[in-house]
Amino acid sequence: MRPTVSRTARASAAPSFLGLERAALLAALKTDGEGLTSAEARSRLRRHGPNEIVFHRARSPLAMLAAEFVALFPLLLLVAAGLSFVAHALVPEGGYGLIGGALLGVVVLNALVSFLQNYRVEKLMLSFLDYIPRRVALKRDGAKVLLDAKAVVPGDVLFIQEGDKVSADGIVLACERLLLDESALTGESEPVARRALDADGGRVEAEHRVVSGATVVGGNARVLVTRTGRATGLGAVSALAQGVTADLTPMQQELRRFVRRITVLAVGIGVVFFAAGMAIGNPFLANLVFAVGIIVANVPEGLLPTVTLALTQSSVRMSRRNAVIKHILSVETLGSTTVVCTDKTGTLTRNRLHVERLFLGLDEVPAGGPDFRADPGARPAVEIMALCNGVLATRDGGARRNAHRDALRFKGDPTEVALAELVEREGRAGAPGGEGGFEALRGRFENVAERPFDADAKYMSATWRTRGGTLFMTVKGAPGVVLERCARMHAEGLVRPLAGAERERLAARADAYADEGLRVLALAYGLPAAEDAEAADLVFVGLVALVDPPRREVPAAVAACRTAGVRIVVMSGDKAETVAYIAKQLGIVTAPRVIEGPELEAMDEAALVAALEDEQVVFARIAPAQKLAVVSALKAMGHVVAVTGDGVNDAPALKRADIGISMGLRGTDVAKEASDIILLDDNFATIVRAIEEGRAVYDNIRKFVTYVLTSNVPEILPFIAYVLLPIPLPITVVQILSIDLITDILPAIGLGNEPPEADVMRRPPRSRDERMVSARIFARSYGFIGLAESALSFGVFFAVLHAGGWTWGAPLAADAPLYRQAAGAFLAGIIFCQVGNVMACRTARQSALPHLARLNPWIAAGVALEVAFIVTVVEAPGLHRLFTTAPLPAWAWGAVLLGPPLVFGLEELRKLLAPGRRKRASP
Repeated sequence: MRPTVSRTARASAAPSFLGLERAALLAALKTDGEGLTSAEARSRLRRHGPNEIVFHRARSPLAMLAAEFVALFPLLLLVAAGLSFVAHALVPEGGYGLIGGALLGVVVLNALVSFLQNYRVEKLMLSFLDYIPRRVALKRDGAKVLLDAKAVVPGDVLFIQEGDKVSADGIVLACERLLLDESALTGESEPVARRALDADGGRVEAEHRVVSGATVVGGNARVLVTRTGRATGLGAVSALAQGVTADLTPMQQELRRFVRRITVLAVGIGVVFFAAGMAIGNPFLANLVFAVGIIVANVPEGLLPTVTLALTQSSVRMSRRNAVIKHILSVETLGSTTVVCTDKTGTLTRNRLHVERLFLGLDEVPAGGPDFRADPGARPAVEIMALCNGVLATRDGGARRNAHRDALRFKGDPTEVALAELVEREGRAGAPGGEGGFEALRGRFENVAERPFDADAKYMSATWRTRGGTLFMTVKGAPGVVLERCARMHAEGLVRPLAGAERERLAARADAYADEGLRVLALAYGLPAAEDAEAADLVFVGLVALVDPPRREVPAAVAACRTAGVRIVVMSGDKAETVAYIAKQLGIVTAPRVIEGPELEAMDEAALVAALEDEQVVFARIAPAQKLAVVSALKAMGHVVAVTGDGVNDAPALKRADIGISMGLRGTDVAKEASDIILLDDNFATIVRAIEEGRAVYDNIRKFVTYVLTSNVPEILPFIAYVLLPIPLPITVVQILSIDLITDILPAIGLGNEPPEADVMRRPPRSRDERMVSARIFARSYGFIGLAESALSFGVFFAVLHAGGWTWGAPLAADAPLYRQAAGAFLAGIIFCQVGNVMACRTARQSALPHLARLNPWIAAGVALEVAFIVTVVEAPGLHRLFTTAPLPAWAWGAVLLGPPLVFGLEELRKLLAPGRRKRASP
């Protein structure tokens, strides 16, 4: 269902006080704009509450540990343990008390493993909580003071400067060249300029607003605080994210189904044979004990810790690849993902502007490299980019300086930083006019005057003096504004008049760049007839087009997703042209259809679903609630949806998705809290490796489920045969326990650590309707291999009895040496058959023969443990009573050793004869 976002929720995130004059604004906030007194601030703090947003509520370790015991599978094991204790009370010598204690131990061990993983993630989440600044500069009692950010209240006067994170919503009262990075909230890659509210009759507009969570990338300002805490725009989006309900992961759903199935199967068989025993006249107590034995035998006690360990080990492997798995079940979810919805800024791109195109004179030239340096227009272009630039250049220190002694770092407007980096890089490579880099070029001239960029004038200018005393002006700004003031142009190394047709051509080129989503600036120079460019005689030099470029590793990751059948949908708050450009450049789409926020808002659910059927669709200028709607629509279409993002605006969609992936370096606390996986290196390519890991772990879980379920059959059939036939009980509950919790565990863990099969990323994602424990797995485990294991074990059991003189129907005491010998043979038959079974289960579809020569340490250790265990309990006298065993004759060992090749061969034959086996996803 598409979520409904109330008008109230939208309004809470909307701009406030728009349209008010300054006097009315001050009156509404009951302040004179010169700061509050401490007493008034304390009063307002009581009324409005502290300026904080709780992104993550710390959880009690005891509560976290207790939660591990209430899932369905632990509850099933606890019920089985309870039944075992009941049986122990009825028949103390039956060994049921031991199995009950072991089941409790399994539940406790599993809870501890899962708890430790979750506790580690909890500690990491708490370490992230630094998004809102700790201390801020306020004007209180007429003086500027540093206070805890929680103390900020509406009506306060807040001081912000470059590098600060804004701690509350407000209106700018005074500023100098204020530039804000709001990408974490809006998704826009370009910084936005803000202006001070006019003191005389000015009305509050969007350009006067600052919002909580934004970063100051340039300038400084004095801000009148209007909203704090959860009343801010940041708080509204956080509240929207916390109000979203996350669905169960596919693995959680599958485990629930499996627990229900195995419970119904176990209880059903137990009840049926209890009734059958009563019908043929067996004693009530004996029937009850055997019914409990059947139920316990059907419960795969080792499956829970094996699943947990497999997922935990997968999480550890992902952590080595800089991906923190907050919930271990999330690993598998990635494997079934069909759609990745991704933000653009900071996720697909570097969130750092870069010079993409240069048009010098009347020709496009590469943005760097030998061809650029050889162009006649390179010298004036490099000089203008360096001299008409307000960045702060600093040298690297420490180890980095030792490696790159002359390296510079730039701080300021991202556009100017990109230009300075081009000058530095190309200047050191020998660009004319830029020899030695940014600092060397500027050092050859004396700065005389500078006019900062103005949002109204749309240009910046700087006047410089040469060593010979000549003044000249450099100008950069909006192409239309700069071209209008240029009468001449610099082309092919000459200065000549700028013709009308050439002006139109240059304007058209600038428009074409803008249509591609690039940010375009025009460069010019001239003689300063005045202190600004309006009266100067300007010479046009060229156009510079910038873009927030894709990360280098993303194209390969996109191609891998396409091969794996995973669709990528771009959802960004950035402008349509930029989103389309990046999506097309990365190969996500070829002919993008861009849907912007207003168009999306007008769509009902049916229209949105129809739009999403078109795989060329990308979304731009959309709000957090609209991202949420897109994710919900995709889920309604049957997709398993992963969402990536780093901003506050991504949080609701991250939480609504089947799997939310946030960025650890640039990601906000809101996004990290809402996500299931945190990429510590912000590397989109890690997602592809995580998808491969998820698919592999799902395949491996199915493999060891198949392996573990198989031994249930030879564990169940002896109880059934004992009730229906006049024979001794072939297996005891202690022997069942030894299989499930000793010999099967290590091989199952080994299957959970098998490497991905060769085709894992060349096949489409599994269907939502595909079951982890399918009817085919049950048929294979219960109706084929399980029966084969039972046949061999029963054969050895009866052969030993017959060789010892037992006749059909004759009573045999539970402590008789012959009975112990036959029961030991039955146990050995199961264990050796499981050796062949684990080897056969190493592949789901293809032949496992090639894998026999490839070492899996866990499986090798498991097989060694199985063999050592059965030889020890059969041959060591001290263990005979506990495990109901006795030494076997040599011929019985020979029969038992037929188990591995028999089971392996039958499974290989089944794979060979199964139609279309290599194309199927399920075994």
